[in-house]
Amino acid sequence: MTEASTARASTGRVKADRLAKEDWLDTGLRILGQTGPGGIRVDQVCKAMKVTKGSFYWHFQDRQDLLDSLFAHWRQRETTALIDFVEGRYAEPDKRIRHVVEFVTLGSYDVATEVAMRQWGQTDDMVRAGLREVDAERLCFFTRQFSALGFAADQAGLRAATVYSLTLSCGYMLTGESRDALEARMRASMEMLLRQD
Repeated sequence: MTEASTARASTGRVKADRLAKEDWLDTGLRILGQTGPGGIRVDQVCKAMKVTKGSFYWHFQDRQDLLDSLFAHWRQRETTALIDFVEGRYAEPDKRIRHVVEFVTLGSYDVATEVAMRQWGQTDDMVRAGLREVDAERLCFFTRQFSALGFAADQAGLRAATVYSLTLSCGYMLTGESRDALEARMRASMEMLLRQD
């Protein structure tokens, strides 16, 4: 009996036809960015996925399991995987810094979900603790890059905090800048922070 036949015999469906857990989590993050954590309800996620609740319970025990998984998925996707990618792609620390800054401020980074996560952390202890770890992981990444460029430990840490604050603030600030103006400002800021006088 093939693996597909075995799955069909035991569940009535071929498991490969089911949506992947990552699909559920990506949809959950999109809803989170649109509505905040209060909008993450099983029926709403199922509606967005155009499936029944039975499909949801294939991957998650309940709503809390989904919420717990959402934060871990977001952290992996928006922090750990991004850091792994740039450290694997670029040998030069300045290119690593520029890539992350440009991706978050000018690229396809999901700012709405970042904002929603920060709001969620105001009311959920687990999310707040996780956000502290995310901030530490991101700051550590930037500090490593500035240290590799030859900055002393205190200067590397200061520049890391500055570039991280600058990068995050772009998602919150309503400056009315055109994309070209924002790009010029970010590039000028990077030149200032990377310059060794």
